[in-house]
Amino acid sequence: DATLGYGGHTLELLKAGAKVVGIDQDADLLELTQARITEAGLSDNFTPIHSSFAATLESDRLVNESFDGILFDLGVSSYQLDTPERGFSFRYDAPLDMRMNKDLAVTARDLINGLGKNELVELFETLDEERAAKKIVAAIIERRRIKPIETTKQLALLIEKLIPKRGKIHPATKVFQALRMAVNTEREELKAALPSALSKLARDGKLVVITFHSLEESIVSEFFAANESSIELLTKDPILTSPAEIMNNPRSRSAKLHYGRKLWNLSNY
Repeated sequence: DATLGYGGHTLELLKAGAKVVGIDQDADLLELTQARITEAGLSDNFTPIHSSFAATLESDRLVNESFDGILFDLGVSSYQLDTPERGFSFRYDAPLDMRMNKDLAVTARDLINGLGKNELVELFETLDEERAAKKIVAAIIERRRIKPIETTKQLALLIEKLIPKRGKIHPATKVFQALRMAVNTEREELKAALPSALSKLARDGKLVVITFHSLEESIVSEFFAANESSIELLTKDPILTSPAEIMNNPRSRSAKLHYGRKLWNLSNY
């Protein structure tokens, strides 16, 4: 489980009798999930690793390992969104942080207050296709000339004043997502990790990737298409969330699941 999170997937795999290596770069979350797995009496078959998935899959730690399945459930976890002091959500007033790994040097506050006008516009347009990027950035530049933007609420309110809310999606959603992806270099991590994951799969091993964002979706789709001689797509199109699941878990509404099987190919071994 390359994105352990709160352990939902891993707990079900352990209950089914699998041995699971669980990777997460969030030390707080990893500790909570280890306790949850121990409490369930399933820790004997569980190996935790505190690291990013790209670093782990590329490291010597797994050099002689092969896996029957590797799962990526991308994006931010519910625990991180619901922990105000982590600064991922505009629902709470908290420092603009957004680091999944607290050892990272750069926070969302650093980017908002430190990047130049063109850099911020490119960030918002590239990472989350924010159409109002130039308008938002102009307001950010004007605001930080007076005083740095320090908190989630300060940034969210600034955007709310510029862009009226339509429907259930908050107008600051795309900016917050883009900042989170930049702080945690999510695009670069995913591009590095997918080839490593394929190399770590055993023959007929399954690769499962759940995306929540168009940029992730594009990277994953391109990866499967570029490696069609090494991995067979087991679903013609990504599996979408059912209406029942969305009712039960609204955060899953944009999820798309890609599912492939590693083919027998001498060049892979």
